[in-house]
Amino acid sequence: MKKLGCLILAISLLLSGCSSDPQIDLLHAKQDEQELETLRFILEDEEKMNESVGVFFDHQVIVAVQVHPLSKFRKEKIEKRISDELKKKFPDHEIFVSSDLKIMWELKDLVDQNPSEETLKKTLADIQSLAKEAT
Repeated sequence: MKKLGCLILAISLLLSGCSSDPQIDLLHAKQDEQELETLRFILEDEEKMNESVGVFFDHQVIVAVQVHPLSKFRKEKIEKRISDELKKKFPDHEIFVSSDLKIMWELKDLVDQNPSEETLKKTLADIQSLAKEAT
């Protein structure tokens, strides 16, 4: 009986850990729902991604993505594909896409805080400088 209980628990944990829907967090300084929905559609369309965070601010789109573990060797191609798609949809915006985990954490914290425009500007400048750092 204990073996059956452990088997059911293991299967339920396995199935709950393999959800196919990526988690997407978005923030727009001007609360433009159309741009947010366009970005959400682009990010949901990427099937090799677990999680993403996107921020719109002053004609900038900053996106951090976390890819599936088996797709880590193709991170640059996935970044480029998302970046190219965003450039098509938002030609008047400056696009920045990264799969760096530190940038993902910083953007998640930023979205959770829902900061003022001044704080958002300063934090995004710090995040973009993080991307230029060599690890």
